[in-house]
Amino acid sequence: MGIFSLVHIRESEVRVMTIKYSKVLAIAGVALLTSMMVAPSHAEDPVVPVATTSLSTKGTIQVISQVNNDNGGTKLPADFSFNVKHFGTDIAGSPFLGTGAFGSTFIVEAGTYVVSTPVVDGYDGTWSGIDISNGFIDLQAGQNVTIIRTFNDNGTGTVVVVDEPTTENGGVLPNTATPWFNFLLVGSLVAAAGAFGMRKSINLHKAI
Repeated sequence: MGIFSLVHIRESEVRVMTIKYSKVLAIAGVALLTSMMVAPSHAEDPVVPVATTSLSTKGTIQVISQVNNDNGGTKLPADFSFNVKHFGTDIAGSPFLGTGAFGSTFIVEAGTYVVSTPVVDGYDGTWSGIDISNGFIDLQAGQNVTIIRTFNDNGTGTVVVVDEPTTENGGVLPNTATPWFNFLLVGSLVAAAGAFGMRKSINLHKAI
């Protein structure tokens, strides 16, 4: 064989091999696509976060102070102080002054609380509100509790003492503004005039 014949044979072999492997690759590709289409997917399902609603463990306490001055009292809600305690300890913001109808609001954990106020001379008071017992609160989660303290003046506050004038030896001078003293003064003057007249009459009789 010549060189031309050898090259021609090599080209024929290459062409045959190319066609052969092309068919093999085509068959393999079809088989792969078919398996992907009919085989079950083993991929993991994506994790979708589920929104959850967390339950609040807190509640609200509102403290309102009222003052009734119908016996001469002059105090205002801000003249009274309050404490809100949990197991004997003041919560944040306590003690505080009364703020009238607007009240003072506290957001705290559920539990038992005691609202108190110091005694003020001349005033007494009462507690009121739903589920309130003498300032004691059993607060539940998510609950809003309003507690009202009503102060009332009882007319026994400041006592005014009037000092009476005294004589030099410490005795109390008579009160000259009373009618009895006026009668006593007039009677004394009449008696003195009568005694003076009797004395003059006796002296005149002796002279005769």
